[in-house]
This record gives sequence, structure tokens and C-alpha cells, in this order.
Amino acid sequence: MNRSWSKWARIGLWVLLLTAYALRTGTLTLQSLWVDEGYALYFTDENFVKVMHTIVQPQHNGPLFYFLLFWWRRVAGDSDFAVRYLSVVLNVLTLPLLFRWARRLFTERTALIACWLFAFSPFSLWFAQEAKMYALHMLVATASSLMLTEAFLQGRWWRWALYAFLTSTVLYSHFFGAFLVATQLGMALLLGWSRRRRLLAYFATMFLLGLAHVPLIRVGWRLLRYYKPRDLWRGFVPLGTMVRDAVGNYFYRLSASSTSWLAFLLPAGLALIGGAALLRQRRKRERWTVVLQAIAPVLIFYPVSFRAPVYAAKYLSAVVPALFILVAWGVERLAHFWRPLGSLLLALGILMTNGLVRDLTDPAFQRADWRFVARYLEIHEGPNDIVVVSAFYNTYLLNRYYRGRSEVWGFEADPYNPDPIYQGLSEKYDHIWLVLHHDQAMAPGNRLREAAVEAFPVVTEQYPNSGRIAVIGLQARFAHPALPSAATPMDSCFVNGVCLVGYWLDARRLPPTENLSHPPSNWLHVVLYWRREPEIDPTPFRPLVRLVDAEFQVWGGNLDRRPDVFDRYPPDRWALDEVVETHFDVNLNPVTPPGVYRLEVSLALGGDENQRVRLMNPPASLPPDRILFEQIQILPGDR
Repeated sequence: MNRSWSKWARIGLWVLLLTAYALRTGTLTLQSLWVDEGYALYFTDENFVKVMHTIVQPQHNGPLFYFLLFWWRRVAGDSDFAVRYLSVVLNVLTLPLLFRWARRLFTERTALIACWLFAFSPFSLWFAQEAKMYALHMLVATASSLMLTEAFLQGRWWRWALYAFLTSTVLYSHFFGAFLVATQLGMALLLGWSRRRRLLAYFATMFLLGLAHVPLIRVGWRLLRYYKPRDLWRGFVPLGTMVRDAVGNYFYRLSASSTSWLAFLLPAGLALIGGAALLRQRRKRERWTVVLQAIAPVLIFYPVSFRAPVYAAKYLSAVVPALFILVAWGVERLAHFWRPLGSLLLALGILMTNGLVRDLTDPAFQRADWRFVARYLEIHEGPNDIVVVSAFYNTYLLNRYYRGRSEVWGFEADPYNPDPIYQGLSEKYDHIWLVLHHDQAMAPGNRLREAAVEAFPVVTEQYPNSGRIAVIGLQARFAHPALPSAATPMDSCFVNGVCLVGYWLDARRLPPTENLSHPPSNWLHVVLYWRREPEIDPTPFRPLVRLVDAEFQVWGGNLDRRPDVFDRYPPDRWALDEVVETHFDVNLNPVTPPGVYRLEVSLALGGDENQRVRLMNPPASLPPDRILFEQIQILPGDR
């Protein structure tokens, strides 16, 4: 072996380790925790005895990770960075093991390429930054296969003992680890083809391992035999779709439907070339173990999926290290045949890097943003509001970030008949903030949103991360005995007897664009407070709230949500001594130039902007049918 190349291989591995570590830690808290991570924290919150009793239940997958997380939290702390850092460590530690395994079976160049793929895979980065078991699962899968290889090639009882331990961690890191253990039987037959005594040692190890895991085997058999789907949205996935989805996820973190055929064929073709190159190396039978690990767990799971259709690419993540080695070998063989073909690796790297940038910058591809939900509620809630979360376990995540004053209640009643609950809430609270997440997965066809919007006017609708969470603001109480203290007073009356007596804004300086909750336009939330004169014209009208420039050109307007307060509680029914509250989301034009604008309010008869109600005492320098009441500064935005 070339000593200078070995030196550069070590340097290359260290560069990849440091780069991978920096990439994973530098953006570790960019996204808030999401529901699966909330589960992980919820399961490990109590004392050790209660936690162990919880995590060994069959419905809770990956008890080994929860065990590690329990102790990790006691040592490292409970911040987002701390709880996710465990996965970072596990993910980065996979790199030297992957290098060692690939180098043992192939070449240092193949090992470096495989590590490069793992370091820059969007899939690898995603689960390195998630407080769940998948980083652990990929680590122990790599370690177990490496130790199996070392035990066959070098022997020694302690290697078999270490292999048995690592195989146990595979089983306890994820239910689907059983598919890798089954695959390793074929790998052992390949490795033991001319090593019969070591093959006997393998079977002896597995016999003892099987005896030690009889309870786990029984649990797995019961789960498969009596399986009933919990996530009703899951369904059977054909093998071809499964393969395309797995490749799309492992290299780009894209589903089968979002992965183009060209993007799929590039890594799949390189893997096939790597496998085909092994056909000419019959004496190096042990290299076929990588092919087995890359494809056999998927093929084993496929018939199981007829009984338990629970496919997700992350569940089969044990194949990722072997798949990357196979692709790296394919690249090396192509470059050996004709050096310019090595540029296919660059093309693959560009596509993978695009996936990294997308996941780090595009909210549509990111985790559900509970920080945004908490911040929005804190800004917009009133002194007597309630937050209703669609599933009780999501209250754990919201309360992790929420520092507001409203009660947070996880909906635990009948989601198909929530009307009595809403009726009871309307008698106690001014606003109801309905937060929906996983509601359709757990109760398909529920009426949480439908019943709410039938019962109350909608204050606002926010859909962060392309609707992974929905925040629906609902107005339960329309009138106040006086103008709220948070409002800015004013007194402008229209000739129909309706007067604007105050307002509240959630921002006075904002960009025109927004890419999280309702891209591309930003919204300005305006609350207007009204009273009536003794004499009032009952002709229906619609308030118009507009953002205008100095020439009264419109750059933003309120969204028209029906029925609103004016439909449910018309002005001719208002008491003379009450102040009525109404809400408006002003949708900004995303190309609004930076500068200072004004908000205006007018009343349009029948909603016709050409028939506006005049003011009683209009200023001489302004149009007589509109009120200008606030300056708004539009900041530069991304266009």
C-alpha cells in the first residue's frame, strides 16, 4: 500500500470529520424541535424507573436511544442544542467506522468517497440534527457489520463478543434492525465460505444471542401477527416506489414523487456499476457483503409490508452506509476505466448540496416550526384567551417555547363532535387559538377546524412550513365595556352612524415578503374597535383596510373572511355603551418598494369599493370617505 496515500487518506478523513461536525453543530438549532422529538423528551422526563417502564413498551420504538437520551439530558442539559447534540456525536462517529469498513473491503479512495457522501447527505444531516434514534441506528448498523467483517477476517473471541453486543444494539435501536440482522446471515455465509471454523463461531454467537433475545423475538412476532395501523394515512408501497423513495431520501431527502428520474438514476446507476464491477472479482467474495446490506433489508421488508404497511425510508436507514460504499466503489471503477467519468461524483455532489441548502433555507422542507407558533401567540393573544392544541402531546412542544399568558389545553374530547367543547369555551374566553398538527393523522375526518369556523369568526389563519401546523384564531367575544388599554384611541365617525374609536397593530416596520407561514406575501394584522351612534343606517357594508402610498395607490388589502363580526353581530344590534372588536389580516404586495406608507379604513356599501360611506367631518386635505390613521414602514425584502 502506498504510504503517502495513507497519509493523505487520514488527512482527508479528519477534514471530513471536522467539516461534518461544523455543518451539523453550526445549524443545530436552526429549526425548532418537532413532534417526534417532543415524544422523545416526553418519554424521558420522569425518574429512571418510570422512564424504563415507558420505553420498553412495544409501541415505543428504539428503547436504546431513549435510555441514552435519559442520561444525556441529566449530564448535558435540556436545551434544543443539548438534546440534539447526542445525535450529532453519534452521526459524526459513524464516519471513521464507515471509513474503516470500506477500507477493509475496498480501497482508501472508496472509503473517502463513501465518507464524503455520508458527510454531505441531506438525509444524514437531517437525522444528525434530530433527537431520535436514526443517527444511533446508522452508527450501530455500521459498527455491527464492520465487526462481523473483522471477526471473520481476523478471528478472536472478543471480536465475536463485541459483534454480539453491537448486534443487540442494532435490535434495540430500531424494530427494523431485525432486517439487518437477518441480512447478516447472508453476509456471514459469504465471509465464511472458506472460513468454516469462523462460520461455526458465527452460528454459536447467534444461537446465544437468540437465547438472550427470546422476549424481544416474542414481542416482534406479536406485533407482526396482531398489527393494527396507528397512522391511518400510511398504506402499502410497491417495491419499485419503495426503492425510488429510499434512493431519493438517502441522497437528496426527497420522496419518490419529488425525485426526478435523472436524479434517481445517477446514484442508482453508480450503485449498479459498483455491483457489476464485483462480478469480475470473484475471489473477493467478502465485498458482496456490502451489496447484501445495501439491498437485502429492503427486500426482506417488502413481503412484511403486505401485513404491516409502515414503510418510511428512515426505518431502513441501516442500508445507508453500505449504499454509499457501493456508490463510491462505482465511482472509483468508472474513473479507473475513464477518468472524466469520475465527474459523475461531482454531479451527484451538486445535487446533494442543493438538498442541504434547501433543507437549511426553505421552510417548506423544514420541520414544523413551533417557535413561530409560540411567538405568534405571544404577540397576538389577549388577556383572556385560550390555546387549544389538537393533540395533547403537542402541548409539550408548544409549552417548550411558549411564554405567553393564555391557558394551553390539549384537546382530549371527541374530535368528531367538538361543538359542545367550543360552546363551553365561548362562555369563558375572548379568543380561541386553535393549533392543529397531526390531527388528520390521528383522527381522519375530524371536525376540529370545521366546527370552529362555523361557531366563531376567524381572526387569522397561519400555516407555517406549508401547513405542517395550522394556527386558526377565533373570536368568541365581540364586545368590550370600554376600549382595551392596549389599543390606540381615535374617534372618527361615518355618516351611517358607525365610529372607529381605536386600533392595534402587530407591526409598524416589516418587509413585504414572508417565506414561512404564507409566502410570498407578508401580512399586517390590524385590530379595529368600533362603536355606534344612537341613529344608525342598517344598510350592510364591508370595512376595507388598505396600505396606501402618498398618492393613495394600494399596496396591501385585508383578506375578506366570511362570515365576520359584522355578519354575525350587525351594527344596528350593538349596545350604545359597548366597543366592538374586529380583526383584519392586511396582505401586502410582495413587490412593495421600501418606504413609508399609511393605513386607511373605509366602509364599502355591499362590499363595492366604488360606493364608500362618507365621514361626518372629513379633513379638507384628504378624501372624504376614508380614514388615514397610522404610518407603516416597509423594509427591504427578498424578492
